[in-house]
Amino acid sequence: MSSETYTNTHQGRLSRVLPDLLAHRQLLLDLIGKDLRVRYRYALMGVAWAIIEPLLMMLVLTFVFSYVFQIRFDGLMGEADIRTTALVILSGLLAWQFFSNSLSTATESLVDNRSLITKVHFPREVIPLASIGVALVNTVIGSILFVIIYTTLLGTLPPLAILLIPFLFLIQLAIVIGLSLLTACLNAQFRDISYMVNALLMFGFYASPVFYEPALVQARLTERGLEHWYPLLFANPLCGLITAYREILFHHQLPSLNILAWPIICAVLVLGIGLKIFRHQSPTLADKL
Repeated sequence: MSSETYTNTHQGRLSRVLPDLLAHRQLLLDLIGKDLRVRYRYALMGVAWAIIEPLLMMLVLTFVFSYVFQIRFDGLMGEADIRTTALVILSGLLAWQFFSNSLSTATESLVDNRSLITKVHFPREVIPLASIGVALVNTVIGSILFVIIYTTLLGTLPPLAILLIPFLFLIQLAIVIGLSLLTACLNAQFRDISYMVNALLMFGFYASPVFYEPALVQARLTERGLEHWYPLLFANPLCGLITAYREILFHHQLPSLNILAWPIICAVLVLGIGLKIFRHQSPTLADKL
């Protein structure tokens, strides 16, 4: 590996991010493969846990909110029955778990791989991106399962508009990458960041419409005369993205620009800020670790 390529001066240049990652794409793929092997090596069911975990969460949440609290996702393909309710929750879980798993593991990735970073020269973005790649593989597996369950329970294929979901996912991916790069480099200097991220993710799970619809929040706020607080729910870009996923899958309609505008703005801003700060801190990461 050329020392001319990875001097401190060059490593901090934002313009080198894409060329550096393309040049080291095999390293990125190798790290993703290694993390997957380590994670599932001693698990009897191996990668099947990528399917089992969201399914178990779906069953628990469906039981609690459908039978205990008697929440229904009305307006989705008519009055939603228990099958549709389970699918709606599963769709929210898949989106949330990719975000949560990516951010939590990427935040600690530099610290966990300090021995590699302090000994070898390579673009440091590869480490948190590898953590996101592992979560991405699990999400792809879960998404294939979702399509199978959707077709089985509803007796129909997902609408053709499902082809737009990769575009929505790219928006979410940009947000995840930007946040992960930011929290990873901050955690290298301040170990408290990982604890803060885990605490915020716990709050974010309930602040995101994983097991409820935004309309339910609006109705409850209106009953109490607090409807002016409702727009704050969409300050969380995942709220707009999860809603957009469900509009395609269950409303059979394209999501409105009003829903997607803020997530797109967040994706551009967060990705840009994350890349800039990470590149600025990259030359001194080995010293901080």
